[in-house]
Amino acid sequence: MSRLDGRVAVSYLAPHGVEAVTLSDGEVAAFGRGTECKVRFGYAPQADQDVPRVAGYFVVNHERVFIESPATVGHRALEVRTDSGVSVQIPIGEGFSPRDSRFDILVRGSDRPWKLSVTLKIPGGLPGGSESADPPTTNFLLVLSEAQRSVVEAYLDPIRRGRVEPATHKEVATRLDRHPNTVRETLYEVWTLLFEMDIPMLDTADKRIAVAEAVRVHGLLARRNV
Repeated sequence: MSRLDGRVAVSYLAPHGVEAVTLSDGEVAAFGRGTECKVRFGYAPQADQDVPRVAGYFVVNHERVFIESPATVGHRALEVRTDSGVSVQIPIGEGFSPRDSRFDILVRGSDRPWKLSVTLKIPGGLPGGSESADPPTTNFLLVLSEAQRSVVEAYLDPIRRGRVEPATHKEVATRLDRHPNTVRETLYEVWTLLFEMDIPMLDTADKRIAVAEAVRVHGLLARRNV
């Protein structure tokens, strides 16, 4: 159990459902439909040919993310929407770096935009004005909605009953009478919150295990969240 090395998390809709990757400081990663893209979408089950093979690039530097639009004639402008309500068009060959720690990138497709949700880790450090030689104790407080909490509880239930791994997406969906994609998306929302708060998690592609273990070992559901 350790803090993920990545500085940035990107979640998006892949053919099998919502997916997420992390990007490290100094990394340049392409996003789009092509096999060369680390963040790849719109290629199956039927290719969205309005999505470029490379729609753009993430450039991660220190505590900022720079979004670059390729200088290709006819390439559609990218759109960035921030949590603060700002919407910015990125023309071809140009770039933009939002100040917000959360924002979405919209890539235009044939019949809908593809959304990439970007989250930066919250910077840590001592509180301003502290003169203590000892750093403060780090306490984790995970605030979840009722829907998020019910989904996490459902994934955890088999472990509490002695099973090695958490429930599957299908098992949780059946228990809560929801679609598997809906509970998967909610799980990834919680994973993103854990990442943003820099709460130690297992570095595994299976977000069920990462979230369930982090919540269990850190006692993050010990108190009732709102």
